[in-house]
Amino acid sequence: MRIYVDIDDVLARTIESLIDLLDETHGRRVAVEEVRHFDLEKSFALDDEEILAFMDRAHEDEVLERIEPVGDGVRTVTDWHDEGHEVHLVTGRPPASNAASRRWLARHDVAHTALHHLDKWSRPTWNERGLPALRFDELHGMDFDFAVEDSLDTAVRLVEEFDLPVALMDRPWNRDLSSVAKPTRERLTRCVGWRSVPGVMTRFR
Repeated sequence: MRIYVDIDDVLARTIESLIDLLDETHGRRVAVEEVRHFDLEKSFALDDEEILAFMDRAHEDEVLERIEPVGDGVRTVTDWHDEGHEVHLVTGRPPASNAASRRWLARHDVAHTALHHLDKWSRPTWNERGLPALRFDELHGMDFDFAVEDSLDTAVRLVEEFDLPVALMDRPWNRDLSSVAKPTRERLTRCVGWRSVPGVMTRFR
């Protein structure tokens, strides 16, 4: 199988690291369960100027490289890779973070076939240097069979635009499915931790 796997809050404990960064930069903390919005400007109560500075800092090499891995996730994707599946890490991180992301993957022995930077949100400053990256429509040619995501918006697009079954890693910011159409919800499988993900994937083999 050809498998799409997100990195942040799927293979990496990114929200915990960002909460630590909020404490460092603004002297306050929130609990993970209070992060109800994928948009951290809302969840962290930052204004427009503050969120830009915060995200710039969040994508600095030193900050990215100190994020802790999700152990079960690393073991699972390594098993998939060893079994002959193609594991494509598809991240919404800016392409400028590629070197730091690759060092993180190497340090934590995350076996994978390829690393792709996907323009998930069309933010104008996301790739100012014009580095190699994927547009969302380019996923059509990649023929994925299964995906693991935490962003509800991205998961919905993967289902609706590519008919791709998605394991949705349970996070506070993706629990409200009231705006998601029933046929789409049926292609999303909520997973509380990685141990249930291989079983979900097996259903779609």
